[in-house]
Amino acid sequence: MAVTAETSRWCLTTTTGFFILLFVVQGSLSVLVEVTPKEVVALPGQNVTFLCRVGVPIQYCRIEIPGEQTLNLNPALRPKGGIAYYGAGLQAGQCGVTIDHVKEINNGLIKCSLGIQTEYQEPFGEMRLTVAKAPRAPQLEISTGTDNTNIYKVGDVLRAYCIVRDGRPVANISWYLDDMPILEDLTIPTITDMAKEELYSIEQNLTRTLVPSDNGRSLRCLAEHPAFQGVNNLASRQLNVKYPPLPLQSPIDKFGYEIGQMGIISIEFEANPKPHVEWTIRDNRLREGTSDISGRIEAEVVEDLGKGRYRATLRIAAISKQDTETQYVLTAYNDMGSQDYSILISTSPEPEGLDLGIASIIGIVVAILIVILIVFVVVFARVTGRWCFSGGERVIDYTGGDSGDRYPEGVASDVVGGNGVDNPHHQTSQEYINGNHPVKEKKGDTPV
Repeated sequence: MAVTAETSRWCLTTTTGFFILLFVVQGSLSVLVEVTPKEVVALPGQNVTFLCRVGVPIQYCRIEIPGEQTLNLNPALRPKGGIAYYGAGLQAGQCGVTIDHVKEINNGLIKCSLGIQTEYQEPFGEMRLTVAKAPRAPQLEISTGTDNTNIYKVGDVLRAYCIVRDGRPVANISWYLDDMPILEDLTIPTITDMAKEELYSIEQNLTRTLVPSDNGRSLRCLAEHPAFQGVNNLASRQLNVKYPPLPLQSPIDKFGYEIGQMGIISIEFEANPKPHVEWTIRDNRLREGTSDISGRIEAEVVEDLGKGRYRATLRIAAISKQDTETQYVLTAYNDMGSQDYSILISTSPEPEGLDLGIASIIGIVVAILIVILIVFVVVFARVTGRWCFSGGERVIDYTGGDSGDRYPEGVASDVVGGNGVDNPHHQTSQEYINGNHPVKEKKGDTPV
């Protein structure tokens, strides 16, 4: 294929442009400025230091700091306005700066420009100085309950929203129920910024289905920021979750009562709002704060233990045998529902419970498995005729003779031993059993 003159000129121009670009790039990258550190977050009034350095001596060190005049620094100059040269000297290729007391106006990029004798352009480096500014106090908003109030029911879905505005750098949001961290049902935080002032706001949403244990606890949004001094960094709302009295194990056994002595039956349960209670004793109802006709049995007023926990108490002046044979029923009720609790009392001492830890349970399980394995091995060996159940016999020489008189294990029963005696498995004489070699009876000479 023929190459036209126009094509040749295009190729020459492209190649020339490529080499010119390569030369420029190589020139700009011939000196690399190393910056340490790249970024610092500091509070107003704190001390910060940055260092730019190259591998060759430099002629000058120019520093540009936001809110300050451009400064030409070297070790011979005295500090000006709390700003001074930092480094091992210009001959060492180091151009650094120390700011004794950072001000908010210093927030931004700090630039170092270095003069090098062999370079037409001055290389430079940039560092980020973030002067921390405390954000506003967190704002926490929560959805209303089923009845459009701040009272909720079990199963209601709570939606909460927390925002922390205008901080530098951006704050961090953490959620808690009292002191328990909430790590689930959270959206990814959204961050917005005001570019002019470099201020950041962060917001996050929480969605939670309420359960009885949430009642009385505080939902907290905690803002964490380096400029916070432990104040105005928390927003909280106490949750009021309504639910009927919760069930307990039934029947409830109480022990340790003594005939003729006062007996106290006390039951703790959970409910919200505060419940009313009444006791049923042998078909007789007894409301809280009242006594029976005899005055021997008294039902105390329900005691509020806080956060939805209550205690109902029944006092019996002198326990009788009949009392220990009676079933007591405590009925607790509020506008969310009711619950019955059956109680039995006994003069027997309270049995000791088997309180085992995880380690103990694991140890017991392992021991049982070992026993099962041993039993399995023994049964398997007996069925298959292995090991101890193989049926083979071992000959033991009790005569104390030399090794030549011993029979090795596993020798067939029809083999003749080294001393000329048949295999002892076929010997039944008492002489051999006693360890003596069998003696042949000599016959006397008889005339022919």
